[in-house]
Amino acid sequence: MFSYILSPLHLFDTDNDAAGRPDGQPDDRRGTSTMSVPHRSRGPGKLMTTALAAVIAVAGCGTGTGHSQASGTGPTGTGSTHEQQGRDATAPGASASAGADGSQDVRFTVGYAGDVLMHMPVLSSTPGASGDITDNVAAETPWVEGLDLALCGMEVPVAPDGVYSGFPTFGTSSEVVGALARSGWDGCATASNHSADRGEAGVVATLDALDAHGLGHAGTYRSREDASAPFALYELERQGRTVTVAQISTTMGLNGLDDPTGYSVSLNDVGAITKAAKSARAAGADLVVVHSQLGQEYETTPDEEQVSYAQALANSGQVDIFFGAHPHVPQPAEKLSGGVKGKGMWASYSAGNYISSQNESYCGPLSDVGQLVWADVTSHADGSVSVESLNWHPFTVDQAGGYKVRDLAALHNGERPADLTLSEQEIDRRWSMLTSDVKDASTMATKPPAPTGPTPTILSREEVIKRAGAHPAPSDGPSAPSSAGSTPRSNREPDRTSPTSSDRASSKSLNPTPSAAETAQPKAESDEPEGTMEDGEG
Repeated sequence: MFSYILSPLHLFDTDNDAAGRPDGQPDDRRGTSTMSVPHRSRGPGKLMTTALAAVIAVAGCGTGTGHSQASGTGPTGTGSTHEQQGRDATAPGASASAGADGSQDVRFTVGYAGDVLMHMPVLSSTPGASGDITDNVAAETPWVEGLDLALCGMEVPVAPDGVYSGFPTFGTSSEVVGALARSGWDGCATASNHSADRGEAGVVATLDALDAHGLGHAGTYRSREDASAPFALYELERQGRTVTVAQISTTMGLNGLDDPTGYSVSLNDVGAITKAAKSARAAGADLVVVHSQLGQEYETTPDEEQVSYAQALANSGQVDIFFGAHPHVPQPAEKLSGGVKGKGMWASYSAGNYISSQNESYCGPLSDVGQLVWADVTSHADGSVSVESLNWHPFTVDQAGGYKVRDLAALHNGERPADLTLSEQEIDRRWSMLTSDVKDASTMATKPPAPTGPTPTILSREEVIKRAGAHPAPSDGPSAPSSAGSTPRSNREPDRTSPTSSDRASSKSLNPTPSAAETAQPKAESDEPEGTMEDGEG
């Protein structure tokens, strides 16, 4: 269970000044919050202020071959609203509705992709093995750049000593973070089962890299004070109004490792998330997005724990959107009952991987396929916010082609990049598996989203902590019935990135002070065959 003490979840430090990087140089983000579209190519982002290390290989290679229902029916079979049907996801634009003061409804998008999983073969594919994946992910970048707020899932830490490693203990290059900034991302969720792979130094190195490149972050923290405000805040300026989005990031565990400080990483606890969301709203958030890692790896059907956890978040009445991660394969999405003011809550159970070296041979079907998933959001003239729909578009990794991310739908429709190595049969097979067992192709967005205004302002940790302290969350508990409850954190098979070893099950609670039961929890052993591939390849 997600137990809340002092601070609900852990978040990021953004020590940059408004001009960009701490050293005064412009950062690498896609644009400034004061410039007009086009979105991600506008220059450095704006950061508001007031005054990765080797990690245990996260997503490994299991053999799960589970099947899921198409998004049109939903994983729970309840038939509530699902991903929108065949919509061209162009700019949402502004509604014609107007308030008494003449203000209008405005629409914007918030999205995420799969896990950034830097196995050594991926790192080796970059120029000079630098970690610069800009070219690797270029096919997806126009889609990411079209989002008004793009939040990635940083699965692995930056190596604090500059010595890179893959599975089973990850530590990657800070150049990966720079490439994410250049590829359209505004911020990243940093809580994962690999967050503690390089200890406290790895947590700090990751946050330092994100700050240096002008990216926001939520889920890991440098200090107890930092962790006392467990959410990131992003401000979008639209038609003379400021819409504030809160990002919360958590994980089901740390692969059997201890939190290096007791406050470094936020773990899954619905009660703590609820309190964090309330605190974020008290600090000015209009929309709350939760990114959590849980579920069974390589299973394309959300399991009971995932659905129960998401429903508990919806029942809290405090969460607008749930972005799930960790299965490393695409899963369906649906709109659950509950949500803020009973409007329902959109849940994307898994987007798969953004980039990795996972494939069907070692990890199961569709581990080399991911999705970009985004929500259309309306900020109404009366100040309320509603999430209208969820969109998706598929991508796949061409490993033999240099670990290049390809637009799977474009390949299905006949596009053939000059350096493509995927065969016609393989393209058809991946498309068929995705659209017959997991997603309904009729709900897929066929055009990239388009930004509706300037890039977001990322509030610094100093500002977020100040706001959280000035506007404490209500202390009256969840707004939903207690039956919404909390869901125990996952105790599933560990992530496996190579057949030679596996990650360990979590033994740590979100609580800064672990219970005896938590510290006594045994570590899972590897169930993978040995000697079938090089380290990090899974």
